[in-house]
Amino acid sequence: MTQPAPCCLVRAIMADFSERSVQAAVVVSFLAGFAAGWQANRMRRKFLDWRKKRLQDKLTETQKKLDLA
Repeated sequence: MTQPAPCCLVRAIMADFSERSVQAAVVVSFLAGFAAGWQANRMRRKFLDWRKKRLQDKLTETQKKLDLA
């Protein structure tokens, strides 16, 4: 038995999927990636805001200590 050429295998596999289902899969994949990126960015912004506030508080505390010294 000889194996079919790779291009024929791709066509045979793609024949199982309708154009509609491929488009739906692409849209779902895009939306999932978009949502994950959105959430990651929100988490990053929260972290940066928290760090900024923490560093500002530390700076204020250090300035008070220097003023008392």
